[in-house]
Amino acid sequence: MASKTVDFKAYVVPNSQEPGYTSIYRNIKNKDSLLPVDFADVKTMYDVFWSSSRAENLGAGIVSIMTAAAQSDTEREAIIKRNWPVGIYSINRPEWGITERALATQSLYSVALYDTLGESSMEYILNHSEAAILVCSVDKVHKLLSNKHSLPLLKVIVCMDSVHSDGSASYIPPPFNVNSVGILKRWAESLDIKFYDFKQVEQIGLESKIPHYPPKPSDIYTLMYTSGTTGNPKGAVSTHFSYASASVCCNHGIPIKTDGMVYISYLPLAHCYGRNSENFTTLAGGIIGYFCGDITKILDDCQALQPTYFPGVPRLLMRFYDLISANTINAPGFKGMVCRMAIDQKIQNMHNNKGLSHFVWDRLIFNKIKALFGGKLELVGSGSAPLEPRVMDFFRVVLCCQLLEGYGMTETSAIGSMQPDGDLTSGNIGVLTYGMEARLRDVPEMKYFSTDKPCGRGELCIRGPSIFSGYFKDQEKTDEALIGDGWLATGDICRMNIDGTITIIDRKKNIFKLSQGEYLAPEKIENVLAKDSLSLQTFVHGYSSKNYPVAIIVPNPDTFIPWVQKLELSNNAEIKQMNFEQLCRNKEVKKEFLDRMTKVSKAAKLQGFETIKAVHLEHVPFDIEENKLLTPTLKLKRFDAAERYKDVIHNLYDEF
Repeated sequence: MASKTVDFKAYVVPNSQEPGYTSIYRNIKNKDSLLPVDFADVKTMYDVFWSSSRAENLGAGIVSIMTAAAQSDTEREAIIKRNWPVGIYSINRPEWGITERALATQSLYSVALYDTLGESSMEYILNHSEAAILVCSVDKVHKLLSNKHSLPLLKVIVCMDSVHSDGSASYIPPPFNVNSVGILKRWAESLDIKFYDFKQVEQIGLESKIPHYPPKPSDIYTLMYTSGTTGNPKGAVSTHFSYASASVCCNHGIPIKTDGMVYISYLPLAHCYGRNSENFTTLAGGIIGYFCGDITKILDDCQALQPTYFPGVPRLLMRFYDLISANTINAPGFKGMVCRMAIDQKIQNMHNNKGLSHFVWDRLIFNKIKALFGGKLELVGSGSAPLEPRVMDFFRVVLCCQLLEGYGMTETSAIGSMQPDGDLTSGNIGVLTYGMEARLRDVPEMKYFSTDKPCGRGELCIRGPSIFSGYFKDQEKTDEALIGDGWLATGDICRMNIDGTITIIDRKKNIFKLSQGEYLAPEKIENVLAKDSLSLQTFVHGYSSKNYPVAIIVPNPDTFIPWVQKLELSNNAEIKQMNFEQLCRNKEVKKEFLDRMTKVSKAAKLQGFETIKAVHLEHVPFDIEENKLLTPTLKLKRFDAAERYKDVIHNLYDEF
């Protein structure tokens, strides 16, 4: 029987393999040049942004008020030379984008803040970046003024919610009003902080006649602070050329019609994913609409805006999945039966290359689901973590559009790889984005090698024009990340698949050695356990004095409780009356759960030393605000989790 020919989706650079590395891979569309020639003139975000009178006036106004606030000739000279930071602190809204464009007209750069950082990180970022001016929404002013004692460099606040000099409000969100904003202004003045509103600064800029001061490609575009799992955030320095390149590469690589493109801006602009999505839409000449500020109403916003592109993250997409599946495949009776039949048939057609549409089922069922998102979606993106294959298939058929997974990070200006147009597979992050190239390097301590068969494995190293310049004021961390010749070591362990796609299989950091000398990668085990429908959140931990790991798992109540109800246990009647917390504490339930996780681990072919031997079922989910076990990008804070569950972990080892 002849072997099946694999459609290879990447380009391997000839003679590029070096000892300890795979060959260099590129997108098949840019074999010889990393950047497309038709955007040769786009080298800064000034080139990307459409100029507008509001942005021009605001940029000139910021320079004017900072010049006026200067307290010495040295400060005044530094302001005139440009290339200084301006903080931005707000949810996504038009003024955020106007401020970004304004800074580009004057060679200034942004430093974004967001609420989930916490007060200590906010103070650290403002002081570390040396930002003396902050543009923010009115609801952030109180927090800033309350912490002025910890913000010695802050001199000027520009409030996005404008109040005209005659006292009339152009728009102030409740519960604020003209009087309360007046109190804030007087409070700021008492702290020796100049307080302006947006309209004031625009008018000052209009009257100043300060001309544009365009940036160079090598000038800083933004300082984006990454939320580390330990310690203070790191300030990633990205140049204008980095983000302009990312916008250009997305314009070539994302399969969506740019003519009539409509994008809903809800992903935080303080993060690279949201920022690059908005920039790429701007370059494409698309329409940007902003969500109302309440993520629980995002579908209402979609119905009003009718976006063609929706960039998603697994956490939100899973909420949509739960909502839609409850009313389709999990619906009772005849309705559920018909929906399951329709979805199964569409998925089968999809995998047989018959497309994502169905003449009958779309009219009966799926057009109504499409209408929940506005009815005009052409592409849904997913990044930050993998989606289960069944969920990806589900969305593709119920929304009748492509859902593509991608990969990027702050240090790559949000781009790296993405599934190509028409790719209906799952379990991979696609191929290198237009403009990027990558290779894998050996990680001997984890037994990953570029020479592994059938596919090379190792740490993903990426190179391209969108790579960041380094970490602000942190040469040590910069040298760890940028390993020479333009290569960024991502820390992600990947496999180059036989079709040229990339799959993330592990994480280089967060490994520890067990007592028998074996290295353990907890994220690898967590990813396996998290794929089970009973698991909502997982934390795997171990000690070098022990020869096996243990786990803290938050079960998914929607699947866990029905599963428990079906178990044949000694005290079934009593268990059926228990609530979620009580079920998590029940020893029999815990034993059954552990047995299931052992089977899951065995099916995933985990080694014996990688299989958890004890589990604690936690009824309280890991979160950002309350127990603070997640970063703002929903990564687990391992050190904090280990501290929080220190006694629990000791008890788990004692129990086994």
